[in-house]
Amino acid sequence: MNGLLRILSMRFRGYITGSKYIDVCHTKFGYVILHYDPTAGDFAYTPEIIETPEDLLQCLREEIVMDVLQDTEHDLEDATEAELTEIEAITERYMTILEGMKQAV
Repeated sequence: MNGLLRILSMRFRGYITGSKYIDVCHTKFGYVILHYDPTAGDFAYTPEIIETPEDLLQCLREEIVMDVLQDTEHDLEDATEAELTEIEAITERYMTILEGMKQAV
């Protein structure tokens, strides 16, 4: 399994563990992102197999955007300046950790 995928999963572990909507699992096929709907008590989408670090990173970024905007009526294009700032701050925190880990690989 790609070492960078493992690093991504580990670095975002705090975010993933804190989320009541997603989990990322390692399988023999790659990583799988699970989208859970707590109100329905079931998975919201068919699990996605993630084969590249870039795909995992994009999925996690999208999750951050959805988390920030979930209680609003906004899409990313309609987000307020405060919402965009929050998205950027959360994303940047994980990207900084990731950059440090990539240099160590």
